Amino acid sequence: MQAILSLGELTARLKYAVENQPEFQNIWVDGEISNLTIARSGHAYFTLKDAEAQFRCVMWKTSVSRQRYPLRESDQVLVHGSVTMYAPRGELQLQVNLVQPQGVGLLQLQFEELRARLEAEGLFDESRKRPLPTLPRVIGVVTSETGAVWHDIQRVISRRYPLAELVLSPSLVQGDLAPMSLVEALRRLLDEVQPDVIIIGRGGGSMEDLWAFNDEHVVRAIYASSVPIISAVGHETDVTLADYVADLAAGTPSMAAELAAPDLEQIDLALQQTRITMSVELQRSLDRLLEHLDDLQRQLTRLSPESRLAQIRDELNTLRDRMMRATSHTLTIATRDIEAAGHLLDSINPHAILQRGYAYISNASTGSPVRSVHDTVAGDPIRATLADGDLLATVSATREREDS
Repeated sequence: MQAILSLGELTARLKYAVENQPEFQNIWVDGEISNLTIARSGHAYFTLKDAEAQFRCVMWKTSVSRQRYPLRESDQVLVHGSVTMYAPRGELQLQVNLVQPQGVGLLQLQFEELRARLEAEGLFDESRKRPLPTLPRVIGVVTSETGAVWHDIQRVISRRYPLAELVLSPSLVQGDLAPMSLVEALRRLLDEVQPDVIIIGRGGGSMEDLWAFNDEHVVRAIYASSVPIISAVGHETDVTLADYVADLAAGTPSMAAELAAPDLEQIDLALQQTRITMSVELQRSLDRLLEHLDDLQRQLTRLSPESRLAQIRDELNTLRDRMMRATSHTLTIATRDIEAAGHLLDSINPHAILQRGYAYISNASTGSPVRSVHDTVAGDPIRATLADGDLLATVSATREREDS
């Protein structure tokens, strides 16, 4: 009779058989995450499913903490782990230690990892980015020679700045061979053409289509370029590592062409405005210079020997006039004083008094003046001096006035 197994024995045998089979250990399985639960303990439980089947999965806390890609419901993923059996319930499960995204999710993870590493190396530093030339003579372009990008760039440049020479270095822009093709196209431009600025880009597409512009070799080639590079990959919403490392990133190839070349009409308008501004400023400067020269001329005239002599001459003339006026005034006063003194002298001149009918009486013997009746007596000889001669007489008597 065949041996009868208990459920414990059955599950133990199954557990041993499954967990010791190499084909069930360290395997990769793809599918979609569903019924995702993160327990308070930190463990993750979910179901991996596809169109044909589904399988329970568990991811312990230690593996969850090391997981760089966040677990999300409905994500298409690749999981790595081993098949185990949970004996208490007799259920098989996949014990997962790593989850990686598939498709765009995987590419995005690779993008972020490479971006972080290159950023840490300083490849994206703004301080190293160079300004674009103002008036480029030669514009290099790295893109597909059959795509619309090349024709768009030609159209924009011919309209805005036909003076520039456009040089295409054709390259693959999609697929496994595209990265090395882009690097080689850049090298050709730098070695053989030496343009003033380079546009590198392609038209829009999916992340997979644009992936060549996230290649590390392409990014480092752009970083090593000796001339400024404008990246123009896809549409305005698309972002590649080429945009991070380029000196300038444009939303579209047409925008890149506008950034690379100035508008000739705008240059002409700017030149006209500059001419007007320079003319006005030149006239202002000339006016200020002429005014300064006039000031210098006035100073020179004021400080010249002739001017100084004329000034001294004027001062001497003024002084002479003042002296003459002062002298005239002094003479006038002196003349008036002299005339007054003359009048005074005339009024007290004895001869003038005699002319008015008076006489000077003196003692004829002694010559003493007779000023009073008491100065003589009867019988004295006296002399009366008149204006025109003398009279000699003898005093016969003296008589004093009664009112004296």
